[in-house]
Amino acid sequence: MQPPPVEPDHFGVLGLERRWTLSVQEIDQAWRDRNRLVHPDRFAGKGALERRMSLQWTAAINSARRALREPVSRGWYLATGQARPRDEGGVRLDPDFLEQVFEWQMEANADPQGVQQQAETARQRVLADLDQRLSAWEQGDRKAPPAGVEELLSQMKYLDNLAQPG
Repeated sequence: MQPPPVEPDHFGVLGLERRWTLSVQEIDQAWRDRNRLVHPDRFAGKGALERRMSLQWTAAINSARRALREPVSRGWYLATGQARPRDEGGVRLDPDFLEQVFEWQMEANADPQGVQQQAETARQRVLADLDQRLSAWEQGDRKAPPAGVEELLSQMKYLDNLAQPG
């Protein structure tokens, strides 16, 4: 057994093609198949080095599953190589979108359910746009993610926060 790469590709770790249109079932099946090969229980009677590599592979496989199961984190991973946005120097969002978010935040105290519904409706529109762009990208040359994907993913972060109850 070889150790996993320092920064493994999530798709490669699971043996999946690098694509947007993956189902949770496909990801979970790939996770189960890979996990079966490297699970620490299989290496309980082996040497310390093999047990450590088994743990490292298991961690890489679990990390890949977490990143790819959720469509937004899979989108981030396809667009940037990271499963979530950068902490600094992120995408500049449309001022109109940010103004709408601010208005919803102000309204949330008076009508939290109404704001959640509006945000969820907007979230579904953004997710549909994201799906359309990444699906088209998947059918094309895949050299670079389509324009606007990072902005849509950034918008999802705001909309997810507003659409979540509590």
